[in-house]
Amino acid sequence: MDMVCFTKKVEKRLLLCAVTLLLCGAIGLWIYGSLRATPASAQPEADASEKLPAVPILMYHSVCNNQRVHSEYRITPDTLESDLAYLKEHGYTSIFVGDLVGYVYEGYALPDKPVIITLDDGYLNNYTEVLPLLEKYDMKATISVVGEFCQTFSDTPDRNPLYAYLTWSDIRELDDSGRIEIGNHTYAMHELGTRRGCMKIESETEEKYDKALTEDLSKLQDALTQYSGLTPIVFTYPYGFVSEESIPVIKQLGFLAALTCYERINYITGDPEQLYRLGRFNRPAGITTEAFMQKIGV
Repeated sequence: MDMVCFTKKVEKRLLLCAVTLLLCGAIGLWIYGSLRATPASAQPEADASEKLPAVPILMYHSVCNNQRVHSEYRITPDTLESDLAYLKEHGYTSIFVGDLVGYVYEGYALPDKPVIITLDDGYLNNYTEVLPLLEKYDMKATISVVGEFCQTFSDTPDRNPLYAYLTWSDIRELDDSGRIEIGNHTYAMHELGTRRGCMKIESETEEKYDKALTEDLSKLQDALTQYSGLTPIVFTYPYGFVSEESIPVIKQLGFLAALTCYERINYITGDPEQLYRLGRFNRPAGITTEAFMQKIGV
């Protein structure tokens, strides 16, 4: 073989190696860029619909027949019934928040399509209007009560479902029904004042905040244990206002889950920390069941 042919053959091999290296480098950069574009913390949710249990949580408040009032937080019994019928027809099975806790901590089985129905504030109509519908559709729900409201209506009974709240004895009966799980919604922090729900005030020391939150939540826990015979493991943030400083207090008091107002479906990874920031979808009036369910991906 003469020198010219040998040189050309070497040049071809070098060119082939260079092209191969460039191609490998381009592929490597593409993979690296893709990983950077999706943070590691978000990667599990990218394919969560295929690999992780998806648990939507619906949030209701007052359910009554006052047609004159249109509100983000009040719907009619007919609307609720339409929602429950939709869930049933589409194969959803209602579970308690406690069932979700059992799945994470103990490996309890979840249904194929779980859904959690929650009601905030503890309106009397959750007993008079909601419970019969849950029985009709074989479903259950989590009701989070406000202590001072329960105490007021226990002291001075008023059974008007348009505005009255549950009494301690109502709560006991709901718990005995087997269809209701009770959550703690604070004793006296359900207001939009300086604190904004149970959030930490900016000027407040962490020690002072811990003390205030501990005393408030403990007061409701003690009252529910004394008057209703139960002790909740679920805490619900008033108005969805979450302070990171609240998490250690909630854990110390024995709560195993907390409900927020972040509107998202929960893809359950098995990490207990996830249970303290469960997302929910508020159900407003003025929208059909089909439109609402499609909007939230249910």
